[in-house]
Amino acid sequence: MATVLEKEKQSEKMSGAGSPVTETPKNNRKPMLFGILGILLVVAVVMGIRFMTWSSSHASTDDASITADVVNIAPQVSGTVLKVAVSENDHVKKGDVLVQLDPSTYQTALAQAQANLDLALAQAKGASASVQLTEQTSKAQVTQAEGIVHQSNGGIYGSYADLAKAKAAVSQAKAQASSAVASYYGAQSNVAIAIANRQKAYDAISSASAQVLTAEAALNSAKANLDAYKASAENAVKQAARNETLYRQGAISGQVYDASKSAADVAKAEVVASSQQVAQAEAVIQQKKADLRSAKNQLPAAEAAVSQAKSMLSASEAQSRAAKDTIVQFQAQTRAAEALLSQSKARQTQASGQMIQANTGPLQVQVSESARLQAEAKVEQARAALKDAQINLARTTIVAPRDGRISKNSVEEGNLVQPGTTLMAIVPDEDAWVVANFKETQLADVKPGQPVEVEVDALPGKTFKGKVGSISAGTGSTFALLPADNSTGNFTKVVQRIPVKILLEPGQPNMDRLRVGMSVTATIETK
Repeated sequence: MATVLEKEKQSEKMSGAGSPVTETPKNNRKPMLFGILGILLVVAVVMGIRFMTWSSSHASTDDASITADVVNIAPQVSGTVLKVAVSENDHVKKGDVLVQLDPSTYQTALAQAQANLDLALAQAKGASASVQLTEQTSKAQVTQAEGIVHQSNGGIYGSYADLAKAKAAVSQAKAQASSAVASYYGAQSNVAIAIANRQKAYDAISSASAQVLTAEAALNSAKANLDAYKASAENAVKQAARNETLYRQGAISGQVYDASKSAADVAKAEVVASSQQVAQAEAVIQQKKADLRSAKNQLPAAEAAVSQAKSMLSASEAQSRAAKDTIVQFQAQTRAAEALLSQSKARQTQASGQMIQANTGPLQVQVSESARLQAEAKVEQARAALKDAQINLARTTIVAPRDGRISKNSVEEGNLVQPGTTLMAIVPDEDAWVVANFKETQLADVKPGQPVEVEVDALPGKTFKGKVGSISAGTGSTFALLPADNSTGNFTKVVQRIPVKILLEPGQPNMDRLRVGMSVTATIETK
């Protein structure tokens, strides 16, 4: 072929010089052109067969990109940014501090919540002690009232017996002298009853004395607690004063000063509560002493009843000697018995009133129990508030939730941020995948688990291995803002694309150079 070209060039030169031109026959070129075309045709056929073979077992698209979960970082509490610990594109580990907000407000709230909890615990302790005191007081009042009721009933029964006996004695004395014997036996019964009443009076005095001793012991304990609380309060106040001086000098932080001041306030509250307990104990002593005086006042009446019964016994003996003299005497005793009956009825009415009042003890216990439950509920409420304050304080330090790189860092020191405001984003190091949009005509043989080769435009010559993770449930246009409506009259069929999620094999070289959004070409081996 080169010889033919050289001859053509020589002919052109000769013609240009005026020499005769000899025309080369075209028939000499045809075999050579047919040979070249034949070679090209064979190459094209071979390449076509190879492409068809490859296409039947592979599906490829360049409508693909790298995707990963992007973690948006936002504060959960409001505050002023004190420090931004990272910059754009910095690599962070899980738990690294990203942003530090001003914690002073939340530290104060935490100290206040702790003080409220301490106060609620002290109030709950006082309410529990009040319940026990009310229970003991109500039981003592009921026991005392029952004793007075029994005593008054016995007095009434004795008064009725005395009155009946005196009337019978008068009637019998007028009729016969043998009535003196009956009066004698009645007098003996009266003596026994009077002695029993006197013994009840002694028992009441003993019980009241024991209750006075118990109340005095409780008062001593309350005073001891008060002295301890006063000493603690004095130390707390002095410490608070010292801390105030140190705080003004800048030697200590405001948190330490606020804590000592709160401790002083709590100690003062404990002194007030202990003083109230001392006052309550003193009131109980006064009540018990009044009960003791009442019991002692009843003793002379019981002694008088014993003496009177004995006198009646002597009178009965005298009646056996002189019936006439006893008539006048028993008439006087009848009048005395009537007066004693009236007194006994009055004492019974008084005892009934005391019993009714004593029966209100359970209601008072219920009221105290309700106050205790309310105090315990306030304790739980204060604990919940303390927990909430601790959580809010911890949230002033924003940390990285996972490993990755910082992107879209829009926060600066001094900014006032609100909950939910996006400050930056973290793109994770791992778990990147490829979203490849294949034509629907390419997915006939595509299944999850099939191997995939991924070529990244930004890394020419680098190939990454992966596998088909899943196939989208719908085409890309289905989830568009304005999806296509094929029911219209101007329908034109367009081949749709369906997203396929491709998972990259971990640990491959150059994985750290991949970035979200890079364009790639994905090829799935379907057979």
